[in-house]
Amino acid sequence: SADDKAEVQAFLRSAHSISAAIGAAEASSGGKAVAAEFDHKDGAAFYEVDTIANGKQISVEIDAASGKVIKSADEGDVAKAEDDDIVDPAQLGATLTDLVARAEQKSGAKVMAISAEHGKGPTPTIEVEVAKPDGSTQEFAMAQDGSLTPVADGDDGESDEHDG
Repeated sequence: SADDKAEVQAFLRSAHSISAAIGAAEASSGGKAVAAEFDHKDGAAFYEVDTIANGKQISVEIDAASGKVIKSADEGDVAKAEDDDIVDPAQLGATLTDLVARAEQKSGAKVMAISAEHGKGPTPTIEVEVAKPDGSTQEFAMAQDGSLTPVADGDDGESDEHDG
């Protein structure tokens, strides 16, 4: 949709990368990031980074233009997290910024969103969305070794794009 195109353009123009946002969120929350995504609402571009600090889930919003923390919200104890949420950053097998760097290196595009969830196995599935210079986006599932498998559109489409 046009909204999505505008969001991708805003992302590609952002002064700060998702890695910078992860760094700022980790510094602000004192935790480790387990997920991050770019968001664009009412003309404001920001990253939402989920961190885990002292057994709590803390969601931090970072202004994509200034790189500053806009707000930080305590989402509660990790014990109350949803089953498929990653609550221990060690489960990612690497820091989120390392995973972003690997995904960008392999895809040749900028990571717009990265998250992980538990599937059936012991290792989580890491989902990455990248924005290419031409404004198109592509979703990948990333293995622990950094290899990327394209995810077909429609599997996981628009439904969870805008919840919340």
